[in-house]
Amino acid sequence: MAKIRFAALAALVTGVTTLGAAFAAKAACDGAGVIVRIDGQPQEVLITRGAQTVSRPRVLEVICHNDVIKTTGATAIVLSVDGVGSVKVAHSVVYTVPARTGAPTAMGNAYRTINDQVMPDMKRLPWNVRLKGAGDDFGFALPALSQGGQQLTVGSRGLLVRLVGGTAPYKVEIHDAHGQVVASQTSESHEVALTGLSLAPGAYTLRAADSTPRSLDAAITVVDTPPPGQPDFADLPDPEVRIAASAAALARNATATWSFEAEQQLASAPANGLDRDQVYELIESYSAQ
Repeated sequence: MAKIRFAALAALVTGVTTLGAAFAAKAACDGAGVIVRIDGQPQEVLITRGAQTVSRPRVLEVICHNDVIKTTGATAIVLSVDGVGSVKVAHSVVYTVPARTGAPTAMGNAYRTINDQVMPDMKRLPWNVRLKGAGDDFGFALPALSQGGQQLTVGSRGLLVRLVGGTAPYKVEIHDAHGQVVASQTSESHEVALTGLSLAPGAYTLRAADSTPRSLDAAITVVDTPPPGQPDFADLPDPEVRIAASAAALARNATATWSFEAEQQLASAPANGLDRDQVYELIESYSAQ
């Protein structure tokens, strides 16, 4: 009986999810821009789209022509709007997204692709994907690192290693195939940045440790071929948004091999106000499935 009830519940959830996806597709529009930052609570951002309301919007949420946007409380939102640039909407300001003139553009197609490919996955994320507090289980924020098989491209570069749990300070090292330390960095933060690396093709080991001490190893391979490109987003004018969308798509399409490289792409993007933590969590969620 319990199995029957569970199956019925699963079917109901699947049906609701399918209906939700169909409704989201119906509500999609020619993109006028995207949300790049929410300073405050997403539930305090109010987006009215005709007779509909966009509930709890997120970073990279596509906004539509004639959307009416306002915030409550102390929350502010930053938009990247086609033809306008960066727009900040704070309390007591009501912003109507300007209508596009002329035929749909390649940029609009890119925004629709974000709406179709990126946002459904981001909206499935819980609000607090993985806890980063002291005393929690210590691990890589990107589960695929522990599973092995991740690839990086050759060259002079930095690496960002995101951790969860554990007790600061944290130490991250990268070793070559002979066990020699190529780079090492200690940090009080869960985000540990290794700089000035020169990586040749071959096998490497990434090692992270906290102060308890506990340690983690991840086998990675440096290759001389680049990851697959993401041409759908090539026309997005904001480089940070473009790289964030491309990195999320790369992690979704090649989770077992390029998720770590996807995080490096996002880390190296020029800063322009994007709330990157949500995009990192999206990338990390693919390898946790």
